[in-house]
Amino acid sequence: MSRHASAWLVAIVFLLAVAATAEGQIAPSPVKVLKEMEWQYREAKGDVALGDVMTVIYPANIIEADERYYPPLIELAQVLKTPERRQYRIVLKGYSDSKGDRTTNRQVSLQRAEFLKKLLVHHPAMAISEDRIIAEGHGEENPVASETTPEGRNQNRRVEIHLFGSVKEAVQLAVERANHRAKSEAKSNQAGGVFSASAASPESEPMGAAQRSAEPEAVRLSLLEAIQRGLEGNQDIRVVSFTPMRAEEDLTDAEAVYDPEFFVDGRFRRDPNLQSSVTRIVMEDDGLLQAGIRKPLSTGGSLSGSLAARYSDLNNAGFDRTYKYIFAPTVEIRQPLLKNIGAKEEKTAIKIANYQLNISEEEFRQKAIDISARISRAYWQLYLLREFVRIDRENFEMAEEVYRRERVRVTEGISQSIDVDRARSNAKSRQGNLLQSRQRLGIATDQLKLLMNWSNLTIDSDVAILPIEAPQTTPIEVHEKEAIERALLNRPETKLAGQRLEISKAEESLYRHRRLPALDVFGRYAVSGYADEFSEAYDDTSFNDDDSWAVGLNFSYPIGNRSAEARFRSKAIARQQSEAQIERIQSHIKQDVKQVLLSIAFAEGEIESTRVAKESAVNVVQGEFIRFEIGQTTNEELLRAQDLLAANSRNYVRAVVDYNIAKAELTRAQGLLPEGIEIETVKD
Repeated sequence: MSRHASAWLVAIVFLLAVAATAEGQIAPSPVKVLKEMEWQYREAKGDVALGDVMTVIYPANIIEADERYYPPLIELAQVLKTPERRQYRIVLKGYSDSKGDRTTNRQVSLQRAEFLKKLLVHHPAMAISEDRIIAEGHGEENPVASETTPEGRNQNRRVEIHLFGSVKEAVQLAVERANHRAKSEAKSNQAGGVFSASAASPESEPMGAAQRSAEPEAVRLSLLEAIQRGLEGNQDIRVVSFTPMRAEEDLTDAEAVYDPEFFVDGRFRRDPNLQSSVTRIVMEDDGLLQAGIRKPLSTGGSLSGSLAARYSDLNNAGFDRTYKYIFAPTVEIRQPLLKNIGAKEEKTAIKIANYQLNISEEEFRQKAIDISARISRAYWQLYLLREFVRIDRENFEMAEEVYRRERVRVTEGISQSIDVDRARSNAKSRQGNLLQSRQRLGIATDQLKLLMNWSNLTIDSDVAILPIEAPQTTPIEVHEKEAIERALLNRPETKLAGQRLEISKAEESLYRHRRLPALDVFGRYAVSGYADEFSEAYDDTSFNDDDSWAVGLNFSYPIGNRSAEARFRSKAIARQQSEAQIERIQSHIKQDVKQVLLSIAFAEGEIESTRVAKESAVNVVQGEFIRFEIGQTTNEELLRAQDLLAANSRNYVRAVVDYNIAKAELTRAQGLLPEGIEIETVKD
């Protein structure tokens, strides 16, 4: 049996097996439905309407497809991107229930179809070329169930995925690819074949099952989840999150200055008493035990109450003292009248500690905003490089197909050997580009892993990251004045500078106050009891003329007061510097917001221009392929058109990614966290 006949037999047996398997399924996947239809229309000539291969159901007033449909959509998209099915066209037919007016229903059904189209085009795991898809809205037409029940109306709110294309051509191409693989395997040990050495590598059959099974495990991440993981695991965030905790303790320490304190004073001494010494030295014993509570006051002074027991006696005096023990409950008050009146020192310390706490919280928020923006950039860069890999892979596949066709054409005398060499050289060059793109993708993956520092996705792991966030291309309306006002209000830099200015003002006020002289008043009164025994002294304690008391003033003032004056002037200069710093920061913020808005406007324009360039390049490739097929030109123009399409596709994806990065930068520039992100400091 010839190789061609064997390939046909393999294809037929495969389709029969698929059909037999599909019959046993209650709810077949869209891929199985597609293969059933291909088996049914395998002999039909020309384009065939394969019909509805999948239906997406929608709740009322919802235009987005539920995520439960993503797995079968991804499976279908991967099949539709295989070389034999790339010529299939996709029509998304949107329908609604009969509630509401016909115009609104038609608009809603069209919106559902258009949203599904965007999902198929922009989702990295689907990534179907936009020019292959048409979205239609049919409103309440063609109901599939009764409109009299909620269940029936639910079935009618749907988008049907219809396919059109030549099934016969797809089968023929599948056979040709089988022949090509057989020949490649037969020549795998021969020198000189451009694909012989790589026949078993992923590059030789990018869409093949062998490559898919060899690909590393991938973690699917949305942008929000990546940011959340990053804020939870990022080491910089972890370090700075402890600063507010320390600041809270510093504030508690400053406020503790008003806490009452318990004190105990005890001493005993023996000294000569010369007044009692006549013929010999008389020694005097003196002991004191005092305990009490002292409470600092908000006026800057203090109030204390204590119990004091004193013992005093003479040794070798030849006579005894009548009163050896004194028991004296004592009250004492001290109050500054100039310097530190009103507890200026303590209150300023508490105020500054509060400002430092606010500063630490804003520093933490600033770090969270910066890390969120960095993760957003890394996420979209990863998305960009994955798209580059896809584009380079498809470009390489097209070159491989041109090379395959040229090898056939040269045997038929249509092409020359130089055409084969040109196609082979171009394919090898594109293969190198694909390898470089994969290398850059690996680096970008490691950068995102490092930023997230997620225990399930460390930089040492080989697990790939699959961004599932669909990039936005819809233009947004942002008013520059409002954006700047929002940034000046929310940016951590402005709040940090404002808090530091308040600290400078508080310090300036304190050091102005410190220039005053110290003038303190004090008063003390002790209710005393005297006796030869302690118990008798205790019992004798009462208000009487023998109670002791004292009042007084303490005054001090440095001559010239140069130190206090110099420190005050220094703090005044620091306050002026803080005010100038606020103006500088505000100017920087305004410039930052304006630059981000310019980036958004530029990216919006780039999206439209590169989209048109990409669509034009698609048409050029199609036209050059037709000319190449009918022999009007060599493969040189076709290969050049394919390279142009790849370049324009990269430019389009880059413009889309730049737009989404610019939107993330706008969030950062306005001092905001991404929507759905909340932060809190570490609590132990």
